[in-house]
Amino acid sequence: MYANFQPKKVAKVSSKIEREAPEIVNWVDQLSQTIDELSEGKSNNREESLETLVDILASHHASSQIEDRLEDVLGALKRSLLKNSSTHEACLAAKGIALTFINMEDISESEGDDLYRRILPSLRNRIKDSEQVDIKISCLQTLALITYTAASDIDKQLVRDYLFDLIETDGADFNVESLSPNELDNLFSEALQAYGILFAASFTTGVVDFDVLWEELEKVMPVHEMLLESPDKDIRIAAGENVGLMFETANIFLKSDSDEEGDGEEETVKPEYDNMDGLVHTLKELSIDSSRRRAKSDRTEQKSVFRDVVRSVEENVRPSEELKIGGKVLTFRGWAKILPLNAFRHVLGQGFQHHLKTNDMMKGIFRYSIGRQQEDADDSGDDDAFDKSTLSNVDRKFINDENKKSRTKQLRNARLGKESSGY
Repeated sequence: MYANFQPKKVAKVSSKIEREAPEIVNWVDQLSQTIDELSEGKSNNREESLETLVDILASHHASSQIEDRLEDVLGALKRSLLKNSSTHEACLAAKGIALTFINMEDISESEGDDLYRRILPSLRNRIKDSEQVDIKISCLQTLALITYTAASDIDKQLVRDYLFDLIETDGADFNVESLSPNELDNLFSEALQAYGILFAASFTTGVVDFDVLWEELEKVMPVHEMLLESPDKDIRIAAGENVGLMFETANIFLKSDSDEEGDGEEETVKPEYDNMDGLVHTLKELSIDSSRRRAKSDRTEQKSVFRDVVRSVEENVRPSEELKIGGKVLTFRGWAKILPLNAFRHVLGQGFQHHLKTNDMMKGIFRYSIGRQQEDADDSGDDDAFDKSTLSNVDRKFINDENKKSRTKQLRNARLGKESSGY
């Protein structure tokens, strides 16, 4: 039956067509097209377009590409944030706002402040009014990061107070009644982290007034002490890191000022936190916690963090983190650098190292350069590595103290060397 069957001939596809690679989309063109779709309402799938935008802004340094389109980008993101279409869309929009500000290095300070003020009410409203914890958390993370990078000193203070109000009142007036206990823990953990970032922004950059710093510490420390007893590990750690940050900053004034007092001079009375003994006791207990009621991994993480916190509070020792970037090692010292660094790491994801290498705004914030085999952010021993006039008085005090300790150690070693040699 099939003896005379002849299969139909199919036109042969040329080897040239077979070898032709799929079209490679240039990320710059793709970014422009995505902004057009979002700003002009052309996108059939806003979530997909937002995912593309977020991925490009995280993976590439797009400052020059979005410089002339910031109004379009932020306008589209703001609409998606407020649209109430889906939780995922709102979270993507919030993340997109943060990434836009990270890529916003080629504009003036006044332009950045203007854009910040225009987006601020939308973030605050979503944090307060949304019934979805994921939206609240995404907006908290974005609010903290863009306030850190773009806000004026007064706005940093206002947002810091706003965050502390959320923490201190257990979310009263923040529409948290429908949230589960686990969701509440996640929300307060993020609020604590956001507060810490803005404490660093207010009290470790520029000219710092110690009296204002100490007043803030005394106001917020009792609440942090209470949260150190939280059953939630992330809340305990976030509260502990903030405690480390606050005393790290205050101790630079307290320790260095006491060292500078000469013999015979009347000693200045230094303030001391009222419940210092109780606070240190709690921190030490958390640094050695072996309770089997907690998971082993939780205990390990907690003990590691609180050992650093105890050293910061008692000995004025800054924790450090090393990152290897393009064959170079960057060292970031102190909670005031590590906590904001973690915020950038979280929002940038896999693009974190790329932005560390290429983003001048991040280099300016953390004061490092990619040029030597090993580089200390802020306090490198190489005087030519950065302009010390740009440092806050907190950082200058720390660097001067470290240099003084180093010189004292060198002199002591020199004297010991002479004594041992018999001279």
